[in-house]
Amino acid sequence: MRTSNDDAAKLEALTYLGHWVGDIHQPLHVSFADDRGGNFIRESGPCVNSLHTVWDTCIMEKKLGTDPQTIAQDLLDGLPDSDRASWVAIPIAGWANESFQVTRRKSVGYCVRVGSKCVYQQGNETFSEGQDEKVVIVDAAYLEQHVPFVRDRLKRAGIRLGHLLNTTLGQ
Repeated sequence: MRTSNDDAAKLEALTYLGHWVGDIHQPLHVSFADDRGGNFIRESGPCVNSLHTVWDTCIMEKKLGTDPQTIAQDLLDGLPDSDRASWVAIPIAGWANESFQVTRRKSVGYCVRVGSKCVYQQGNETFSEGQDEKVVIVDAAYLEQHVPFVRDRLKRAGIRLGHLLNTTLGQ
């Protein structure tokens, strides 16, 4: 194992690890390459961009707030030790699979289920550059319906990142 005494290098490594753990827990980051994880799916509501943005920041900002410390404390309050233990027991590939299961939910609007497939839209399996982008209706009800998923993914990401750091750093 290579170690560094360079604090800037350590901070950079920690930043990348934190970003990666966050990304694997964000459902639209675990999706399909053709539409760049929902970046080629427009949304019709208050998030003013793509379905990817809805799940990256909008649900959190509109429903949980914008102060990271307050959000983190709210997420951790009352979190049972049994949840923490079960979440860290899941292998890393399982984290991605959890996110993908959220992505595939009909309510998310990311894809249309055709049998066991998850396609871009009815009659069109994948998104192709230059075609019209589909639009998902995102309104107050959509945001409210998906808050529990965002809260769950954030909790799991935080607990798992902490566990990775404690395990790696020998704490």
